[in-house]
Amino acid sequence: MPGFFRGLSYPFRGLAFLARRRELWKYAAGAFALNVLLFTAGAVLLWIALPDLVRAITPERTWEWVKPVLSCLLALVALVLALFLFTLVGNLVAGPFLDAMTERMLGLLGETLPPSRGWANALGRALLNQFLKLLLFGGIQALLLVLLLTPAAILHPPLAGFLTVLFLALEFADYPLDARRVPVPARIAWVFRHARPALGFGAACLGLSLVPFLLYFLLPSAVAGGVLLVRDIDAAVPKS
Repeated sequence: MPGFFRGLSYPFRGLAFLARRRELWKYAAGAFALNVLLFTAGAVLLWIALPDLVRAITPERTWEWVKPVLSCLLALVALVLALFLFTLVGNLVAGPFLDAMTERMLGLLGETLPPSRGWANALGRALLNQFLKLLLFGGIQALLLVLLLTPAAILHPPLAGFLTVLFLALEFADYPLDARRVPVPARIAWVFRHARPALGFGAACLGLSLVPFLLYFLLPSAVAGGVLLVRDIDAAVPKS
């Protein structure tokens, strides 16, 4: 059974697997191109809107140095939001490519899957999956905010970080589990049941996401790593 430290290696195992399998490159390239296009469009829109946004929120009479400082702060906020939303928007936009890549990868690994449900169905499923996961994650984080009003407020940062890492693990392990038609509640239970390797995998993904825009480019590798992690864990679990 993979443990925490081996779990850290799975995004890189996924990258190595993709590098050896040319038949998967078209799916990875499609997901990569859509995310780069999305990021470029967002960056251009921010660049166009930033001066007007700064003028709208600064008083008419203010020091000249305030505006460039405020512009930098707004750009930083946009960067933080981009790093958080990449798992939601990036996965949603690239979902059909990543679903097709997952199914092909599981086939290469010798697994027989139910018939493919098509790209339109994959897009709708990705939208529903992302909504359910965001609802769960947001609800739990909102409940954790209650801790800030109690003497246990010191527990909020580690608990919030712990759940964020598990959320990232679920985000990428979700692809192979969904390809097997595992229901959403059972996918969440799977991650908690295998918390040690999931935490390692999620921590590696979180670390990569802290390098600006790196995980945009490694998104297919993270999905491939999730496929390998699920396969290795299931192979190590005795069949009942």
